[in-house]
Amino acid sequence: MAMYQIYTSLLIFCAAGYTSSTSEPNAFAPVLKSSFTNEKGIPVFEGRIFEDETLVRFDQPITATDDDEVGGAKFICGYKITSNKHSVPFIMELKNRLLGSVDVKLKEGRCLNYDKRRNYKFNIVAYDCGGVSLESNRAVVHIEVEKSSNFSAKFDENTYFVEMEEGQLYDPLLQVQAYEDSHCTSSQGTKSKGVCSYEIVTPDVPFSIDKKGYIRNTEEVSYKERHNFILEVVATNCGSQKSRPAFVNIQIREKCKSGWIDIPEHTEYTPLSGKQKVAESAHLMLCKQDCIPDRINVHVKLATKHIGKGCDRDTYAVTSQRKICGADGDSIDLLPTPSPNVNWTRSLPTDDGHESDQIFAFDGHSNAVEIPSGHVGHKLTKEFTLSTWMKHSYPDHVDKDGKSEKEQILCMSDGDGMNRHHYSWFLHNGKLIFLLRREAEDADDLQVFKPAEWRWHLPQVNDGEWHHYAISGNGTQMTLYMDGQMVIADDDNEEIIDDWPLHPTDRVHFTKLVVGACWRGGDKKYVQYLKGYLAGLTILKGKMESSRVIKCLNSCQESLDFNALQKMSSGTAVSFNNEMTEFSIMGKNATEVEGLLQEVTYSNGRSYPTPGRRNLSIKTSVHCGHTEKILATVQSYIFVQPSQSPVITISGKKFYPATPASLRTGDLIFRDIIIEVDTQLPVPDKEVDIAEEDEVEEAKGPITVDNNSSGDKRQKLEYKMSKTLLQQDTKAKNDAKNNILLDRCMIRTEPQLNLHVEHLTLPQDLMIKFNMRLEGSETNAGLVIINADQVKNYETVIQGIQYVHQRGEDINSRTFFISCYSQNGRFNSNEMEVQVVLVSEEPVQLVHAHAQVQQHELQMDKMSGLNVAPANVATNNFGMIAIIVVCVGFLLFMIVLGIFRIRAAHRRTQVVQVDEKQEMEWDNSELNITVNPMDQELFEYEENGVRPLRDDSDTEDDVESFHDDKDSSEDEVENKTLEWDDSTLSY
Repeated sequence: MAMYQIYTSLLIFCAAGYTSSTSEPNAFAPVLKSSFTNEKGIPVFEGRIFEDETLVRFDQPITATDDDEVGGAKFICGYKITSNKHSVPFIMELKNRLLGSVDVKLKEGRCLNYDKRRNYKFNIVAYDCGGVSLESNRAVVHIEVEKSSNFSAKFDENTYFVEMEEGQLYDPLLQVQAYEDSHCTSSQGTKSKGVCSYEIVTPDVPFSIDKKGYIRNTEEVSYKERHNFILEVVATNCGSQKSRPAFVNIQIREKCKSGWIDIPEHTEYTPLSGKQKVAESAHLMLCKQDCIPDRINVHVKLATKHIGKGCDRDTYAVTSQRKICGADGDSIDLLPTPSPNVNWTRSLPTDDGHESDQIFAFDGHSNAVEIPSGHVGHKLTKEFTLSTWMKHSYPDHVDKDGKSEKEQILCMSDGDGMNRHHYSWFLHNGKLIFLLRREAEDADDLQVFKPAEWRWHLPQVNDGEWHHYAISGNGTQMTLYMDGQMVIADDDNEEIIDDWPLHPTDRVHFTKLVVGACWRGGDKKYVQYLKGYLAGLTILKGKMESSRVIKCLNSCQESLDFNALQKMSSGTAVSFNNEMTEFSIMGKNATEVEGLLQEVTYSNGRSYPTPGRRNLSIKTSVHCGHTEKILATVQSYIFVQPSQSPVITISGKKFYPATPASLRTGDLIFRDIIIEVDTQLPVPDKEVDIAEEDEVEEAKGPITVDNNSSGDKRQKLEYKMSKTLLQQDTKAKNDAKNNILLDRCMIRTEPQLNLHVEHLTLPQDLMIKFNMRLEGSETNAGLVIINADQVKNYETVIQGIQYVHQRGEDINSRTFFISCYSQNGRFNSNEMEVQVVLVSEEPVQLVHAHAQVQQHELQMDKMSGLNVAPANVATNNFGMIAIIVVCVGFLLFMIVLGIFRIRAAHRRTQVVQVDEKQEMEWDNSELNITVNPMDQELFEYEENGVRPLRDDSDTEDDVESFHDDKDSSEDEVENKTLEWDDSTLSY
């Protein structure tokens, strides 16, 4: 009973399903459409196929559509070939039911033969997937067979992919395989091995292929040179027919190499940007096949030998550098920069002296200079220091024994009669040698054998790089400093030779001190020329330079640095060389050393560094037990960008009135001079409190002056911010004055000074009071102030210079030109002109001269394009006009008073009686005299006699004209006197 119920239910279920399926709507039949139709309007699909292909290529794809929207009726279930079913070697494979797209392929085991049949034509219909399937309209398919290019062989794959590691030889790398296509004769499409050879068509590739299709590389390949190769390979059958090409894509895999990665090729450095990391992302890769390290050493070297004298040092003159380092002021520069006062170095080839100290070149066969005896005494004292920068390479000249000739740096020798060297500093056979022959003090001293020659074996003297050498002597003890460090003497690097002292002689009358060679007095010629470069050759006598100063002179403004000691773990170590240009790291593993290298920085302390490239090399060695592996050296560089040059401006009054009296005592003619420096460096951003910025943000909107509180608030804040910016700008300008040092200012005159009656005087009291490093020297050409010092100090000194002229009345005007320089002439100021105009000492003439000077200034300003308002001129001259009015009024008062006195005297009947003590009495009753009342001595009566109206101090000597001794000149201020017409007066 139960079984029966189950069976009944199943039948009911099946019947229901059948009813549902048969009742599914299928309203529309599929439709085949084509862009091409035949004469009957039937769609036509055109296709082509090569005789060795299996897929037909159609001009437009075969697709069918169905307008049904629900159920299976909207899908295409397939296609039927309705004509020539048995003779058509093609089948139709449905690709997409919704789109009704289809591929027409060659049946399995069938083949095409162009020579036997070239065209196939048959009808097709499409049918949908409805419950009751509906067929589409009929369409015609026309397939044309094309003849192949006799490609009888065929590869397994059209493209092969393979990967290989660089630096290895593969035998083989891979095998490609082609077969002779025999599917037309084999019912199952088996592959016949009818290929006789293979060929790589791609030219100039390091690969070969044999007859079996094995590909090998003929040489090792590099990933750096090429990342992949694409080979074109063809197969040839035994009938000499070539196949279509196949392509082999060979990818080159970089071999694991221990070394540094992610170190930048170069680093840009902006002046005044502080410290900048040179390898912030550095990563050290160590391959397992090399070894497991127990110690790693890294050496970083900054190459600066091509910059100046081996480093980016300040470019101030040697004397200025010595002052900055606190060196003794008695040191004398033996090779000063050529100037009007220095002419003995003018013949030496030099560089421009701007990017570094003035460098002098010596050619080794002709050029040397003699130091004038007036510049420095030739003899050495018991204590002294000689120092110089030198760049010297291996000598070219050797003697017959193969030894190099001596090359003299500095030599004092007999000027005539004999060829003795009193002392000399020279190079010979890779040694730096100092010779000092003592003068015998008495007869017993002639028999004393003492040290006379010190030889230091130093490879640096011939390495072609800049080095600083200093020899300090104290009696018979000599100490050598190289690059700021004292050379520790030992048996390997120092040798001392004893000798007799020099014997007295009458044959020698004078000596010569020569740089770059030695004078042979007996032969009267120079010998032992130096071939190399010198800079900063100085001598200090009577004392020795301190080691601190010598080290300071070698200090470098650019260096490497490391400030991550807290990141060092136990077992790691770091160290620097003396110049801070080489940095060493020692760690136990890659993580430690790469972390420390990432903290290495470059910095340049100069405000205006020498622009250009500084090479940076990183050498690494990995120690594994007793094995050491040297990794490839990493080359990088730091590029220091150029900075804008500072603008040095000198300004002030161009015309200065002076009187003979003021010139005799000294006049501060430069007291209005101002020196300003615009460093053109970035000005710090505005400094405003965050709260203020928020308030300004809230008060955004137009700035108004109405009762709008928000506008008023914002206006006040912006005023405060602008005031802050003004203060910061002022501070930046003041900082600029301190940021750059001047090292020379010149005041030249036209025409030249007559030092017998005129000179320029420095304010020595101010220079001593403020401990200035400045020094001045006066010549006929003017005044030169030297040594590196702050701009404000130079400004103060120039303002305090007095111009003194003992006979100021002899001149009408005098013109001075002021210019200043920084860093040995690397940066120059404008040339400021100051003209001193001579004026009269009398009040009226002085006022008139002032007016002339100011009028001249106005004319010059107009010529220079300045806009001067007359109202301003009137305001400036108001005080002068008041003086003129007072003087003229006083003069008129004196004239009127004189007239009244004269008339009163004539009305009197008595004769004026003179003092009894007078030696002579005049009877002037018969005289008729015309008198200038200003020159007449007037008297008034007193009880005890008469008193002259004019002061006794107004003597003739006091009112002599200062033009008495002066030649006439049209430029002089005209001295006019008052003339009186007194013809109507009677006495």
